Amino acid sequence: MHIISMMQLLRSITSVPDTFDRVIIFFNPQSTHVLASKRRISDLKLLLPDIPVEVIETAPGGPKANVQLVEECSDRLGPKTLLCIAAGDGTTNQILQALIVGKGLSREARKTPVLPLWGGNANDLAYMLNGPSFRMKTADLLTHGKIIAIHPLECTLVIGKQTETRIAACYAGFGASGYAARQLNTAAHRQSKLHALPGGRILQEVITIISAIMEAPGFTVKESGSAKIVYERLFSNGPRMGKVSRLPVQLTDEMFYLNTLENKKLLSIIPRFIESTRKKVSENFMGNYASFTIAENSWAQFDGETQEIPAGTKVQIQLSPRPFYALSTEIHPLVTEQSLHAKEKQPLK
Repeated sequence: MHIISMMQLLRSITSVPDTFDRVIIFFNPQSTHVLASKRRISDLKLLLPDIPVEVIETAPGGPKANVQLVEECSDRLGPKTLLCIAAGDGTTNQILQALIVGKGLSREARKTPVLPLWGGNANDLAYMLNGPSFRMKTADLLTHGKIIAIHPLECTLVIGKQTETRIAACYAGFGASGYAARQLNTAAHRQSKLHALPGGRILQEVITIISAIMEAPGFTVKESGSAKIVYERLFSNGPRMGKVSRLPVQLTDEMFYLNTLENKKLLSIIPRFIESTRKKVSENFMGNYASFTIAENSWAQFDGETQEIPAGTKVQIQLSPRPFYALSTEIHPLVTEQSLHAKEKQPLK
C-alpha cells in the first residue's frame, strides 16, 4: 500500500521537473534540527529521481567561506536550478548575500530561486514563505510552490573610506538585537544543559535574550541634524522575527518597518512593541529609505548574523533594487520584478 501511494505521489510531481533541471542543497551539519534536514534531503532525492540533486556541506569558515561556496558553483546556478538551504536563517542570509551582491555571478545565476528547509532555530524566512515545518510536506512544496520576487533590505555601511553592503531578507537590527544575537551564538548559550530538557531550549533563549537586552548599552544616533540615545533600531522586511509573527509588513511590500526603542526597561519594551504593531500607529514607521550615523561602537545583526559596528559608521537602509527569488506556498506571485530606483524615496516620518 505504501509503495502504491508513493508511486502515485511520484507521478503527481510534475511542476518541478517542468520548472527545474537541477537541485542544489546547501546543508549545515551543525545546525539545529539536522535530522529533519536529512529527511527533507532524502525526500527530495526520492521525489525527483530524474533530476540531479547535489548536496554541498556549508563551510566552517564562516560567512566569507559560504559566499565563496556559492560563487564556486555559479556555473550550475540559474532560473532552472532550485537552491535549497538545509540550514538556519544565518546560513540563508550568507547565501542570499552571495546571490545578490557577490562577485563573479552572472545575471542568470542571480535569478536562482531559493527554498529554505527549516534547518535552523528560528527559521523565520522559511516560515514566512511556507508556514511551519510540521505542516508542510516536501511533496506539497514541490507541487504547490510558486516562484516569487522579494526585495530584501540593502544595508550600506560607510566606515571611513570603506563601504560595505549587507543584505537582510527578514530584518536588520542595530543595538540590543545585535547584542542579543551575539549572545545566542556564544558557547555558553549553545552548550547550556537546559537544551536537553523538554522546553529547555526555548527557556534558555528567553533567559539569554532578556539578559542581553538588559545588558546592551545605548548608543547615539545622529540623523537629520539631531542626535538621540537609543537602545535598538530595528528594520523589518517581513512580519516575523525570532519566531514571533506580529510585525505589520509583508515580504512583498515595497516598504520596510522601523521600530526604535529609546528605553530598554523590559516592562516598557513589551507594550511599546505591541503598540507599534497596530495599524494606525505603525503607518508612521513605514518607509523605503533611512540614513543615520552611529556615534559609538555597537552590534548589529542581519537576519541574525552579527557584526560589530565601529563608531562613526554611516548607515543607509533601502529596499534592494535587485530582488531574490524564492519558492513559496504562502505568498502569491503578485509582485513582478521592477526597479525600485524609479520610485521616490520615502524616508520615515
